[in-house]
Amino acid sequence: MLALSSTSEAPKHKGVIESTAAVVFLGTPHRGSPELSAIGEWARSMLSSLKFQTTSTILDSLGLKTTDLERAHEAFCRLWHQYDFQVKTFQESFGLTGIDLGVLGNKVVPHESSLIGDPREHAETLQANHKQMSRFISAQDPNFIKVAGEIKAFYTAIDNAHSRIQFPVEATQILNLQAGKNKKSLSEDGILDVLDQKEFDGFIAALRFNGMNNRRDSILAPAVNTVQWLFQDQKFRLWTTTTDERQRLLFIKGKPGAGKSTLMKEAVRRMQRTERRDHIFASFFIDAGGEIMQRCTTGIFRSLLYQLLLQSRICSPVTQATPERQILICSIKDAIINTILASAEWSESLLEILLSETLDFLASLGKPVFIFVDALDELSTEMQRRQVDFWSLGLKICDLRGPRICLSCRHFPSIAVAGCLELALDIYNQTDILNYIKQRLNARIPVHEGRWRKELTEKIHTLSSGVFLWVALVVDEALENYDMGISLLGIIRRVEEMPVELEKLYEKMLTTTAFMDLRLARKMFQWVIAANRPLRLDEWHHVLAFIQSPKPASLAEWRKSTSHTENDYQLERKIRHLSRGLLEVSNKHHDILAEKNGEVSSINAGAGSLDHEEGSARVVRVIHQSVYDYFIYKGGFQNLGLESVNPLVDCHCTIVDTCIDYLFIPELDEYVVARQRVNMASLISASLCSETPFETEEPPKVEAQQKGRGSGHAFEGLDALRPWQSIEVVENWLAGGALPSYTGSIAGSVKRSVSRESLVAATSQVLDDYPALLVYAITEVMLHIELAELDLNPTQKTQNLIARLGDDGIWKRLRALQQEKRTRKRTTEWIEAVTHNRLPSYPKLVALS
Repeated sequence: MLALSSTSEAPKHKGVIESTAAVVFLGTPHRGSPELSAIGEWARSMLSSLKFQTTSTILDSLGLKTTDLERAHEAFCRLWHQYDFQVKTFQESFGLTGIDLGVLGNKVVPHESSLIGDPREHAETLQANHKQMSRFISAQDPNFIKVAGEIKAFYTAIDNAHSRIQFPVEATQILNLQAGKNKKSLSEDGILDVLDQKEFDGFIAALRFNGMNNRRDSILAPAVNTVQWLFQDQKFRLWTTTTDERQRLLFIKGKPGAGKSTLMKEAVRRMQRTERRDHIFASFFIDAGGEIMQRCTTGIFRSLLYQLLLQSRICSPVTQATPERQILICSIKDAIINTILASAEWSESLLEILLSETLDFLASLGKPVFIFVDALDELSTEMQRRQVDFWSLGLKICDLRGPRICLSCRHFPSIAVAGCLELALDIYNQTDILNYIKQRLNARIPVHEGRWRKELTEKIHTLSSGVFLWVALVVDEALENYDMGISLLGIIRRVEEMPVELEKLYEKMLTTTAFMDLRLARKMFQWVIAANRPLRLDEWHHVLAFIQSPKPASLAEWRKSTSHTENDYQLERKIRHLSRGLLEVSNKHHDILAEKNGEVSSINAGAGSLDHEEGSARVVRVIHQSVYDYFIYKGGFQNLGLESVNPLVDCHCTIVDTCIDYLFIPELDEYVVARQRVNMASLISASLCSETPFETEEPPKVEAQQKGRGSGHAFEGLDALRPWQSIEVVENWLAGGALPSYTGSIAGSVKRSVSRESLVAATSQVLDDYPALLVYAITEVMLHIELAELDLNPTQKTQNLIARLGDDGIWKRLRALQQEKRTRKRTTEWIEAVTHNRLPSYPKLVALS
């Protein structure tokens, strides 16, 4: 249902996914398992013995093929990320009893299958087996209380948030009448201007963007008994209470890896919990490795505006009608007309004005405002200076209740602001570092080896220089040596040999990489550093498979090889080993509904709850921005055997090569043929439709090719959709749904390029193994080719890639797999260029740094 709705162009069908705020699963299988496979095999045998007729489609369904479940799982996770709805998972606690059917005596849907595997998922168990978990005795049934409580919490949050409400069409006419209105406290007729709640909700929803809080959510909580010094520090306390305009700006500066982001996140959390309820807080954590909006001024301002306005109560009739409120309301209405309704991009200058006016309005109400912006150094130098200028010079709020601004950054580049407060984290975090070292060593080294604890703690603390990241890496190394049985003196000497500078520490760590692992580790870092988005663990299984040497001939061959990673735990161990700890699997959480409403369901905790920090939807990323800088700017790839003038270009070339290798796995062959037939059918259908006069043409009818299978049957009885495009084929295939076909507008037409039977067979038989990397390969390979700037970088690597791209078979296969018209058009341009033995022209790429 959701997958079909997401691909529909009919507003009433599209509205299903757009209106979905929460999904509740009761014992739903999301991936295959040995138990489920055994159930399917038992059912196959039973049907065969009873002489039932079975098609390949039915057998696949009964067998609960892992690839089918994984396609549906992939589609659901993609929609989840795109539409930001909430998900609650209930799992069965008991197996079926009283029936002796082997594995059916266990849980019908085991925990590893009923979990989606995304860190945002809230999962807990019901005290019931699979049959009983949706059947309740009464309203007092504990299971009913859990499920009903969760649904009620969702409903309450939705009712309060209204964040998905869109502007009605008639709103344009009403708002246009006010577009030219002067920003005065009263309109000409003496009536106060007001902001309708629906207008406000739509405005707020337009400010939001995907991944707005990703960086914040990926930062781990501080170690026990750390960070507490900040709230006792004299400068910090002065910042929270000062009446001096210059002292409202606080800089927290520190070396790379000193723990600035951890400190900032804890400062926000602690102040939100302990300050008065009328205080307002907003924060943004810049992510240099994230999407554009996560690392630019526009993203910062949009996020801060979103948070501040949600807490402003500007639409409330009891809110004081100050002149500043009227000015802000007029600006919001102008922005609705000129930006949102006009489908224009948010301009930085407009956002700056709106943010200034919002802060003026909140100051006029006497509400204390605290703003935190982390990792200013991860912006470009020009963006850094513009941010500092805005917060120090742009806010001319002379009122004593003006906002307090806290910015964190490295010591370099040095940006000074006269009169502001400043804290040097490296000086203040020595006690925190000591506590952290003691906690880590005491947890692993027994009490009777107290001398080992004491001497190692003193040595590591003495050499730490205030860099928390250095300490964490060295403690890991020391404990690994301890487990290997190395003497205390030997461990201390190894600690002393560790370089204090992070870049030199990274270099030393990488020199321990085994020669046989160098090539694999190099390509792994290239993928992490240059990928257009962080890749999930399910994708990384396949990335590692196809960057090794020799690469497997097929997914089936890889699964039978010694390099196969059977599960996420093994994959994490392998990534940690190859990267020497410089890459991490991020356990990032974010609760969209709670963000919007400020409420969290009480059902999410307590007995039976699962604190789920595992799953294939987690992403792999560098442990710190300094690791990226080391590889791109400090020659880090040289330690992995790569001499390169432009390492980033080499990264893109490696990704392109891997994507091309992946596109040619034999598991895709039948699917490519099926797609080519489908595309040909689409062309013929379009041609036939054009032969019939418009007045007599009837809309095509949609048929569900496999009744009872997929989401297509959910819209039976609705009006027929427009002639389907190739994107629908890909989306429905990924969702495990049916491939729809049209019979054409001309009755009795014999021009059928794809029969119903062939499409059914294609859905059932194509892709016996789940190609987790396929979506990335077909959607991002063109971007990596263009970023490699092949004609501007005449290296051996780029020349080899140019020669490879001269094969028109690559482009024909890619075009058959692509879903978007724009990317297919670009691929067609490549095919034409390759035919004439040249490179196509590149569109100008504009990247925000």
